[in-house]
Amino acid sequence: MHVRLPALIVAVGAVVALNGCDSTSIKAQFENVDTTATVFALNGTPSTFPSALAFRNGKSNPVRVDASFLFDVAFDLDTAGSVRVYTMRALASQFVAGHSVGLKQDSTPFVNVRFAPTSGYKFDSSMVVPVGRTVLVDVIEQSCSQFSVLGQHIYAKFVIDSAKTSTRTLYVHFLANLNCGFVSLGEGVPDK
Repeated sequence: MHVRLPALIVAVGAVVALNGCDSTSIKAQFENVDTTATVFALNGTPSTFPSALAFRNGKSNPVRVDASFLFDVAFDLDTAGSVRVYTMRALASQFVAGHSVGLKQDSTPFVNVRFAPTSGYKFDSSMVVPVGRTVLVDVIEQSCSQFSVLGQHIYAKFVIDSAKTSTRTLYVHFLANLNCGFVSLGEGVPDK
């Protein structure tokens, strides 16, 4: 009986390796969202103006920053005209339930970033981002199943095309992959 148990374990492991862990058999459900948006600086504009993006909601419309904290990243312009990007938790108090968002700057041009890295993000923070610099985003999405084979991550990228200090307006190009755990950051339905 002891001889058969290792053989059974090897057979089960082989079946799992061949069938269950093949990530290519998992198909994306949604097309990547590739769009541009106009957002306003958090400070120096009316609170009713949209100052943030919610990549995980699948909409191309920017959102307001309010007590609901239903956004992923928010934008501001400092006194020198530099763009500062805040994650949701960087603006919310420690008593607000919410999700984690990581940011990572990349010197690769926006259109050339085809895949999101799965590590190296700075979570729940803020950073100064130069106009034209690509920023990669990792949103820990609570609606993704905690048992998801590919994880609870929604990946996105954005670039601030321009900022107008006189009107405190920022023009942002972003692409979001709404499929849990998929890292492809190109147009269409992702394959990875």
